[in-house]
Amino acid sequence: MRIFVTGMTGFLGDQLAAKLTERGHKLATLARNVATSDRPTAANTEAMIRGDKRNGVSYYYGDLSDYLTVSDALTNFKPDVIIHLAAQTSVAYSFTHTLEVLNTNFIGTVNMAEAARRELPKLKKFIFSGSVEEYGIQTKFPSKENYELHAASPYGVAKIAAEKFLRYLFEAYGFPSIMFRNANSYGRKHNHQFVIESIIHQMYSGKSLLKLGDPTPIRDFVFEPDLLAAYVMATESTNKKLLGESINIGTGKALSIKQLVAQIAKITGYKGKIHWNSFPKRALEIPRLQVDNTKARTLLKWTPKHSLEEGLKITASYYSPKK
Repeated sequence: MRIFVTGMTGFLGDQLAAKLTERGHKLATLARNVATSDRPTAANTEAMIRGDKRNGVSYYYGDLSDYLTVSDALTNFKPDVIIHLAAQTSVAYSFTHTLEVLNTNFIGTVNMAEAARRELPKLKKFIFSGSVEEYGIQTKFPSKENYELHAASPYGVAKIAAEKFLRYLFEAYGFPSIMFRNANSYGRKHNHQFVIESIIHQMYSGKSLLKLGDPTPIRDFVFEPDLLAAYVMATESTNKKLLGESINIGTGKALSIKQLVAQIAKITGYKGKIHWNSFPKRALEIPRLQVDNTKARTLLKWTPKHSLEEGLKITASYYSPKK
């Protein structure tokens, strides 16, 4: 199949592109950073809409905020499937850069989906990367897809807005949306800005005192290879019941940050002290995010293959000074 993947330079996108190419699919992406693409300026319109080919992937140059650029790229490549991963992924960042996050995560999705609806009448699937952050503050767990959404961050608001727009397109035009709500993912090799990778990196750095935040939030963590498998399965599935559905991609299990840190300390052999509540709590802190994955298991035939302990050990091996 011909697959257009946004966010290919990100944590998941890079691995997904490699896997899909390995499985024989033809890929294209929208490259935002023209400065690193051997192109002097973004004004080279012909190159932007023609698509460079590197390592079997067609690269188009532009930004999701530019509808015409997005439309030109899709019209030129004519994908069978779109996997929309591109987003500003930091919840914390969304509190201080709200307009940027809304523009990227909501308007960027609108541009991509609307261009696809108008220009690709034969599109088979538009797979959207949402988040369990959309659930916000809940009282019953694990959270099911039909629960009312109570976003507690600008990031969550943007993801809800994007999902609602995709649902509108499905109901109004039969647009083939599939909307994932991903649990907290981990397993990054080269980015220790996220919670699990950050804790592992700090423990291996030789610090005798770790300054961490609130130990009480409870989270559902999904390992990157398992998350990757869900996208591959959705891409290649012939089950039309997936269309128009929101689907939780999580383990269904959760633990507190304090419990998580204890597990990581055991794996890394960390013997230092931990100072909790070293940073201010975010506004509207979400006490618990834990999702029901029944729909993923039944419609997608997906289940996570790795336990948290297995995933943590593999992730820790990426940062271990003994490797």
